[in-house]
Amino acid sequence: MLLEQIELYLAQCRDVRRLSQHTLAAYRIDLMCFAGQVRAEFDLDASTVRTCLIRIAEDRRLAPRTVKRRIAAIRAFLKNTNSQLASETFGTWNLPIKSPSQLPRAVARADLNALLKPARMIADCSAMATTRLCLSLLAATGLRVSELCALRLNSVRVENGEILVNGKGARERVVIIVNAAIRHALAEHIRTLPAIDEPNACLFRNRRGKALAPQCLRLRLHALVREAQVSRRITPHMLRHTAATLLLEEGVYASGEGHG
Repeated sequence: MLLEQIELYLAQCRDVRRLSQHTLAAYRIDLMCFAGQVRAEFDLDASTVRTCLIRIAEDRRLAPRTVKRRIAAIRAFLKNTNSQLASETFGTWNLPIKSPSQLPRAVARADLNALLKPARMIADCSAMATTRLCLSLLAATGLRVSELCALRLNSVRVENGEILVNGKGARERVVIIVNAAIRHALAEHIRTLPAIDEPNACLFRNRRGKALAPQCLRLRLHALVREAQVSRRITPHMLRHTAATLLLEEGVYASGEGHG
């Protein structure tokens, strides 16, 4: 049955490919949409699948990026569960999807400084100090917000400015914190954590002492954007793009201090 195949595939993505919970949730939505569209449990054929894909592509409620992700998820699922059907569906067929022009995704330095200023003014508030440090790290290192929120105490070697990151597909990499001010702020953050913490304890926490969730950090960022009266929408992913721009400009990011 199709639904059973989807569950087995998702379990494989979780246990073998070790995809993140965020990615798995997106795949589940995409594949359940596919199952609802085809309304068939047996004997899927290329024509049925293509009709489904065309409906998805023509759904005006979906952003082009969502359409592309959904079609890619269906294609990957079919290649895993029915390679012949995947070949018949996609082999010589291409479904064009028009993408709107993208605005530059990096955050301008002036906006970044304005964004961090409110947090700097009330740095004695531990939640805002944590938020400021998290945003500075995103802009300085290019970490994904999910990677940053998953960091543990033993992920960080402050003296070397190194962070061991578990990225997509369970791949590990070392990220260097170039800026001394951010390294110092991170060391101070660790110093304020409870002395009884285990090395595997979460590095960043919410007000209840639990691991800081990506959505919580996104909400804090949106609040800072409103308070700073920054005109454009800013997301954690844009800060990831900003890191490359800042490194190209001068190699470091000074957490918003010393810049006009």
